Amino acid sequence: MKKILTSFFLIVCCFISKANNIVISNVSIVNNGPGSIQVEFDLSWDNSWRTNVGPSNYDGAWVFFKYKTAGGDWTHLNMTANNIVMPAGFDYFQNTGTNKTGTMIFRDDINMGTGTVSATNIRIGVISTLPYDIEVRGYAIEMVYIPAPSGARPVFGDGDGITESVNALHYADNIATNNSVLPVKCDLNGFDDTELETDGIYVYSNDTIQTTNPIGTLDPFPTMKAIWCMKYEIVQAAYRDFLNTLTYDQQISRTANAPNSATGTSALSGGTFRNFLEVKTPGVSNTTPAVYGCDASSNNVYDEAGDGEWIACNFLSWLDLAAYLDWSGLAPMSELQYERICRGNSSAGGNPAVLGEYAWGTNTIFNSNYTLTNSGTASQLASNASVVVGNAAYTTTSSAGPLRNGIFATASSNRITSGSSFYGVMEMSGNMPEYCIMLGCQAGRSCRLIPNGNGTISALGNAQLSVGGAGFWPGMEGNLNLSATTTCSGSCEVTSSGGIRFRGGSIGDPASSLSVSDRGTVFTPTARASNRGGRGVLYIR
Repeated sequence: MKKILTSFFLIVCCFISKANNIVISNVSIVNNGPGSIQVEFDLSWDNSWRTNVGPSNYDGAWVFFKYKTAGGDWTHLNMTANNIVMPAGFDYFQNTGTNKTGTMIFRDDINMGTGTVSATNIRIGVISTLPYDIEVRGYAIEMVYIPAPSGARPVFGDGDGITESVNALHYADNIATNNSVLPVKCDLNGFDDTELETDGIYVYSNDTIQTTNPIGTLDPFPTMKAIWCMKYEIVQAAYRDFLNTLTYDQQISRTANAPNSATGTSALSGGTFRNFLEVKTPGVSNTTPAVYGCDASSNNVYDEAGDGEWIACNFLSWLDLAAYLDWSGLAPMSELQYERICRGNSSAGGNPAVLGEYAWGTNTIFNSNYTLTNSGTASQLASNASVVVGNAAYTTTSSAGPLRNGIFATASSNRITSGSSFYGVMEMSGNMPEYCIMLGCQAGRSCRLIPNGNGTISALGNAQLSVGGAGFWPGMEGNLNLSATTTCSGSCEVTSSGGIRFRGGSIGDPASSLSVSDRGTVFTPTARASNRGGRGVLYIR
């Protein structure tokens, strides 16, 4: 900056970001002099809550921003811990460090209740090196706070003493974990190593594991500390917004067809299985990126109310998901975290796990085809969804593809019929699977101190973490070898998938694959497919 203005920057900003039912709008940059530059915006979302009973948790919104000059590339807007203005009834969280990738905004501790929330004129301090005349875009993702367990350890696995889900975690064969200090194991199978299958792994509440007995070196690995988890899987509108901030070369890596393809060309899928992302405006090879949009109606008029923006985004490989998470400042979860997010502490201690239980806590599931109304819209519903047993998208809807996130949550639904996890996270069983860091291989276990994304991906469009950093993501440095240690000594780009596996099942899977403890899926996570999508978490540090 050549000088500091004492009024508003000249901003070209008409972007309103929506993800399911969350809206961030009226984004602008406010400059009140040296050291007092802020981003100002309004924020609202439906079905918010804060409770001090039951799960004793709350939801929130992860907000972050990108900016660019005319003719320039989109750049992540880092925040500071200064000059923050929150309206009454709201609080915020930022991770440690000088530059903050984003800010979590949520109800404060006296703002209990449920329903739509709206906060206006929020201001957050940002870096003071912004150029003049910039366009700013704000993004918001609904998240759920997952508290650390207090007292008894959460259950891993679902063995009832007689049987268990495929390759489920256990302390002894067909016996789910409890408060014992015995190591976690699993049955012999084709992808876990002898460390998990035979020797066992000790799991601790301070996000560490160890593979030696007696007590030896503690290895940092995401287990049971408090985190934030995306309430919903990535929707097609969110992936569209991601693509629309990338360069041409980055778009090549994160789509299936070239960015200079004709208008109407599918971005990811060939136009099948309810994926409606298309090239809206073709790019120019190596110079001008494409503009992408959703077009479920196939009329070449993009991002209309019925164009499928709210449907979970499928055809995402691990590389695609990793790039999105890095870009948004989030990170992948571990498979231990997956089970805890689903179950909470409801099966802890002496209470047995429910054999074959789904994310909603029972082992019963609706097994008929769903009839959709308002297809492709934000109000898409399954008119014949069960009002008794759990609902989820799996085999019965495989020909139609994924459904709208939160489709089974209605004014009359409960945790079971809405398909909600213990903490209120949706679609942890079915719709799209969850990419998780493996416990049963060296490539996964060596992903220490999992860092949150830094908001910036590589020039080739891959997730790229800090060289020499303390933490790692699966597939860094091209590692596909499950028995190899994940390292970050070169570019630190995520270009393969060693150490990643699916949990939770998806469209095209049998009902048993949707159970919380099922670990039977064998896959190639670097490939795109109609039943692959996902979500991320935010580590609190």
